[in-house]
Amino acid sequence: MKLRLASLAVATVLLTGCASSPVRFYTLGAPAIAQNANPLNAATPTVSIDRIALPDYLDTQDMYLRDGNQIIRSPNGRWASRLSQGATDFLAARLGQAWPHAFVTDQPQAGTADERLTVNISRLDVSHNGQAALDADWTIIPKDEKRPVLHNRASFSANGTVATDSDNARLTQNLLDQLSRQIAASTPAP
Repeated sequence: MKLRLASLAVATVLLTGCASSPVRFYTLGAPAIAQNANPLNAATPTVSIDRIALPDYLDTQDMYLRDGNQIIRSPNGRWASRLSQGATDFLAARLGQAWPHAFVTDQPQAGTADERLTVNISRLDVSHNGQAALDADWTIIPKDEKRPVLHNRASFSANGTVATDSDNARLTQNLLDQLSRQIAASTPAP
């Protein structure tokens, strides 16, 4: 009898483990953002975007919410790639749309780009109460050493529900979209 109860208890524990929610993966910019199809030629200016720098605790596939000084990891939500890579891809796509006559890329190139963009996100918080904030600085480094290096920084905020990981992804995308628009607006088109 005791063996039967022990077996039943073990089976219940095993089945409960199988019933947990599945892990869900999220991307930024879904549906896929298509870059323009302007033809490229030797005179097309190239803008190379370095991988965005993020605080170490954020640069993972884990999704987080902030609650005061506590960082709470989502039990089931994950980014499809490291957040720095996903954010860089998103920024490259958005700036490619903003600068249709340039070749904007975050991929390695054989030659030196006409301009290089570096972005440092020092704060990217989505809080449990739906307030989100992003602080960033960026630098445009021209290939032509006679042109000035441009530095800029800004802070962005957004509000919304964070009842689901999808909501968290949407707020994060909103902040990165604001950042991309500010970079495009504050930088002369290549």
